[in-house]
Amino acid sequence: MRNESRRVWSLQVEEGGIVQEVLRKQAGFTKKEISRAKFLPDGIRKNGTRCRVTEKTLPGDIIEILLETETQTSAHLAVNTEVLDILYEDQDLLAVNKPAGVVTHPQGGHYEDTLANQVSAYYAFRQESHTVRPIGRLDKDTSGIVLFAKNQTAAARLQKQRERGELQKTYLAVTEISVKWNDDIKKHKKDVEEKNKVEKFPGWSEIIRRMEEYETTADTDGWTRIDTPMAPDPENRLRMIPTPLGKSARTLYKSLWTGKANQCFALHLETGRTHQIRVHMDSIGHPLLGDTVYGNRKYSLPYVLQGQTLHAMTLGFIHPVSGEYVETTAPLPDYFSHLLETLPR
Repeated sequence: MRNESRRVWSLQVEEGGIVQEVLRKQAGFTKKEISRAKFLPDGIRKNGTRCRVTEKTLPGDIIEILLETETQTSAHLAVNTEVLDILYEDQDLLAVNKPAGVVTHPQGGHYEDTLANQVSAYYAFRQESHTVRPIGRLDKDTSGIVLFAKNQTAAARLQKQRERGELQKTYLAVTEISVKWNDDIKKHKKDVEEKNKVEKFPGWSEIIRRMEEYETTADTDGWTRIDTPMAPDPENRLRMIPTPLGKSARTLYKSLWTGKANQCFALHLETGRTHQIRVHMDSIGHPLLGDTVYGNRKYSLPYVLQGQTLHAMTLGFIHPVSGEYVETTAPLPDYFSHLLETLPR
């Protein structure tokens, strides 16, 4: 089955000027976006008629620009008929609440059971043909909001917001309280010395000094920042480790409550490294409850969990086309809510 998806954005000219300048100044379109549209059939129109981007306009004229035309088969991804929990949707965006245990997009061992497969099936059911474009991802065992763009313009603008740290996503996490010395740097030492992959190992005393420099610092608004670089664990490809030799990684956290053996935190990401929250919280002695990679597997046994207790709860951003602020919230999974009610405090 083949479908065509067309997304047209229209605006009323306010001050006049040539078409391309109106689109850039009044609507924020880039040169690349305008150039892509002008070569499409009826890509740019003035008052209902196709026009050149150099044509003059008058106040009150209606300019229309075709954001995207896609023609593709509904079999772009294998169909998965699981029902989506839709949090927000319009012509440009789709935000869904991902359950724990579901992979965001196809990868090794998961080609038909991912969230992207479910979104593709949803588009096909509605006879809409959109490329599945997730803006960021969540780990398999993390629940919460995942945002999808329905066209290239929206995807590119949201990606820029994400790179600038303007996508405001808040996570909720329940952690263990098990402060321990993190010796992941020691494991990395031998690999760096022998293979010289990054730089000559500076010596254990220097590593200790650097780690002290990366200790958390309090912000004035009550949040605390973890500023600890990360790198893949050379001895375990499934893990990341905190190391001064890695890429920059910054996480903000705020304690919501402290129990006898657990603590609940709100978190913001300032960067987006793999497993960032899980590694950072473990590095300060608060591994996520239910995290079998970084946490204590035995400690999680008394609780009925479907993944680590990490939930992407709220997401706020500037709409990539309308320019309006949008905020959406993902309800907690039932097992997560039950856990919060039953943990000893």
